Amino acid sequence: MTASHSPFPDAAAIASVSTGEAPGEAPEDHALPPARPEDDLAAALAALGPRQRATLTAGANGWSTLPAPQAHLPALLMGDGPLGVVSPTFDERETSLLLPCGTALGATWDPEVVRSVALAQGSEALRRGFAAVYAPNLNLARTGLSGRTFEMISEDPFLTGTLGAAFVSGLQSQRVASCPKHLVCNDTETERQRMSVTVDETTLREVYLRPFEMAIEAGAWMVMAAYNRLNGTPCTSHRELIGILKDEWGWDGLVVSDYFALADTVAPALARLDLEMPGPAIHLGERLADAVAGGEVPQEVVDDAALRLLRLAGRVGALAGAGPRAAVPAGHVSAERAPDVLAAAAAASFTLLRNHGEVLPLSPRAGERLAVLGPNAQKPCYQGATFGRIRPAGEPATPWEALRDRFGPHCTVVHESGVGHTRPEPLGRFPVTTPDGEPGILLEYARPGTGPDPMLREVRADSTFVWFGSIPGVGATTEPCRLRLTAVFVPEVTGRYVFAAGGSGDTVLTVDGEVIARRPAPAPGDVMGQVARAETTGGEVDLTAGVPATIAVRMDSPGARVQALTVGCVPPRPADALERAVAAAASADTAVLVVGDTLETSRESRDLEDSRLPADQVELIRRVAAVNPRTVVVVNAGRPIDAPWSDEVAAVLYAWLPGQEFGSALASVLAGDLEPSGRMPVTVTRRDEDRSTWGERLDPDLALDYTAAEPTGYRHLRRSGVPPRFAFGSGLGYTRWEYLDARAEATDDGTPGRFDVTVTVTNTGRRAGREVVQVYVQGPAEEDIRLAGFAGVRAGPGETAVVRIALDERAFARWDPTGAAWSIAPGTHQILVGRSSVELPYRLEVDL
Repeated sequence: MTASHSPFPDAAAIASVSTGEAPGEAPEDHALPPARPEDDLAAALAALGPRQRATLTAGANGWSTLPAPQAHLPALLMGDGPLGVVSPTFDERETSLLLPCGTALGATWDPEVVRSVALAQGSEALRRGFAAVYAPNLNLARTGLSGRTFEMISEDPFLTGTLGAAFVSGLQSQRVASCPKHLVCNDTETERQRMSVTVDETTLREVYLRPFEMAIEAGAWMVMAAYNRLNGTPCTSHRELIGILKDEWGWDGLVVSDYFALADTVAPALARLDLEMPGPAIHLGERLADAVAGGEVPQEVVDDAALRLLRLAGRVGALAGAGPRAAVPAGHVSAERAPDVLAAAAAASFTLLRNHGEVLPLSPRAGERLAVLGPNAQKPCYQGATFGRIRPAGEPATPWEALRDRFGPHCTVVHESGVGHTRPEPLGRFPVTTPDGEPGILLEYARPGTGPDPMLREVRADSTFVWFGSIPGVGATTEPCRLRLTAVFVPEVTGRYVFAAGGSGDTVLTVDGEVIARRPAPAPGDVMGQVARAETTGGEVDLTAGVPATIAVRMDSPGARVQALTVGCVPPRPADALERAVAAAASADTAVLVVGDTLETSRESRDLEDSRLPADQVELIRRVAAVNPRTVVVVNAGRPIDAPWSDEVAAVLYAWLPGQEFGSALASVLAGDLEPSGRMPVTVTRRDEDRSTWGERLDPDLALDYTAAEPTGYRHLRRSGVPPRFAFGSGLGYTRWEYLDARAEATDDGTPGRFDVTVTVTNTGRRAGREVVQVYVQGPAEEDIRLAGFAGVRAGPGETAVVRIALDERAFARWDPTGAAWSIAPGTHQILVGRSSVELPYRLEVDL
């Protein structure tokens, strides 16, 4: 058998769910017109006066562009999207599909799986009227400690670019624009709005720009410019950076700013940034029109920006009068079938790193006991904390519930948490009601001077709120306001609880009328940062099980472009939680221990200090492993986790932040219904200090020297000779593979640097499985290696497969800053073939 691409483990299942249609089912007509030709766009631009063209360079509000009726241009709705289609009002009552996180998609090493997820998201965005989605995140997990590592696909630019391009393709196939972000080097959250990345041109081109180049080659219609500075110049005002896209790469898409990223008018305009977000305009729009009138900015710059917005509208089918109605796009995924796509993708991302004694898959028999342990078994982490938080429809099955349902008919299944969470969780995750007894939390809004009665009352299911621009039913966020949250909290256990609150104004938290915490409003220049970090101040209170307590929070804000309120709770940890879990493990035939992050562990605008799990989780792992040799640790985190305990347990399964279908996917994988076919998209080191980026800090000028830490990740470990704990590209699956042969042949077209690498592999195990063949290259005199190609192949037990991977000249080329061009160093280049960055049994030589 032969494979030249990366098929999904269950290709038939993906084929059936990715189309969104059952046999004979007629697709809904979404009335999408074809894209507008350039002549029509020029006519639309001509219908607008110079000043109106300038107004189109800023948004209307937090999520929409301005309309231009003369040009048949409606407002375009744009939404955040790495984890799902975010509600423009951030209202948890507006649900969306919750996707596997970026590192989970990276772990699939499968463009088709990633494309299927993007198809599901694009289909949902289309149904809900979105013209664009801010996704994927193409920044690199260079440190593993960024607060947004979970959004990033990989530490490697080629893997990130390949899968990012697949995401772009899938999303835009539904006529919804993909907006890759954040251009460029926005790989850390510390001082992200002010910091500057110092990086040489070669590294910038080969590493940090490469994923964006591949996304643009895939046809991305938008790109988001980052907050940070690049070599001292803000990315939103960087003429050379944006010039690479528009001039060198010949790209005709639209560049939008990250939110509130601009600091002036002229510099972004001259750099040819096209759209300021959010609206209404602060620096572009009318101010840009004034700058044109004053001779500071050429009119053609404004015309080009407006034309690009019109072109975007044409591509997504939003310009009026475009001709006949078009049928629903091919591959559309219905709402009913989307969860199947996400479950299959989650399973494909699960990465098996240790399986001593083949403890997995599980096949418990009658009379046996299965202990499902750990804090994340009952309270899993489905996503990281960003502005783009998603609330899925219904209540997703937790790992404990899914494993109980899957294995309960065959054996006794028990659960103990072992430890409690140490970070505040939203009040909605606890038994709460309004003062009137309605399930949920009462939220009231008032304006100073409007009397004692609130302007609006509503019952919410969450206690984390964000509003951009306006509060629905209340008015602009820039006006002074008072928010009051009230919840009747019914403790499940007796003990000391911590309640915490904070937001965009002065905040006071009371329990049964007694003040337990106060937090002042953030400094005016740090409102966005504090809101993103969800900073809170807490206090302790002793509560009795079953005895209600009234939690009340009042926040007074002078007004801001963004308003927010966050209220959370940390319940007491049962005194005997650890002992109960250890006892359950000791009496069980197998223990499945689910550990990892909470929603608040990884957060936008805040980086992590280290890669460790909480100390009590590490103690739980070691205590359970000591009494049960068949301990399976499931890591529920979207980042590299320090795992010094890994050799003490029977199995380690990385589940990432797998989205809403975590429970069902985990049950299928542990039972062996599906294979954990993922491979590591990041490196797990033996110590944080083994990373080249460890200890790097901003200098007094808020600059971070990227060049000094290059290369990073697996390339650094290769150069330094330090072994990783879990290598980039590694993963076991449920079978074994033998590599029989590898060869490289120049392609028939005769282009220097183009080769077909052919690899023969045999499945020597007892099950069907999927292998990911990886190809790395090493140039003359280079000490490290670079991923240059990969392909997945599926084969049954005893079957042999031939895998072909094409390498083009860019695989061997390096950026020459002197000639400002890509060039291939003359001499002997190495092609290394194998199954991870450290397991490369074949080394082929080619002379170039």
